[in-house]
Amino acid sequence: MLTINPKPAGEDSDGKPQPPKEHEKIAAVIIHLAGVFWLPLLPMPMLALVVPFIALQFARVHSDFAEQHAVQACNFQMLMGCFYVLAMLAGFALKTPLFIWWVGIGSALFCMWQAARAINGWPAKYPVTLKVFK
Repeated sequence: MLTINPKPAGEDSDGKPQPPKEHEKIAAVIIHLAGVFWLPLLPMPMLALVVPFIALQFARVHSDFAEQHAVQACNFQMLMGCFYVLAMLAGFALKTPLFIWWVGIGSALFCMWQAARAINGWPAKYPVTLKVFK
């Protein structure tokens, strides 16, 4: 069977996994920081899910490191989407935008924390996620 974009070998000749390359680290950082990119566009928090999902489709073929980070980012952004809906409902009921800001600040902090882990070549692990993508 012909494979157009085969996955690269994940191990060296001695059986140890290869460390991530610089372009894989940068891709993982961009995937995580997509959760922060939407902040200037407050009415559209679901934009944070688009970049990790598209990156997940491409990363499955090219890089195990970027794929692992994209899966974690997609799962976390799905959870944040649920929290945004709850925060908007609570904000409308109590007539305050405070809840949306708390969710936004928490989401931004976790995204930046995982981006810092990605640039150092560490695996991604958000404290809480929905396990939608595997």
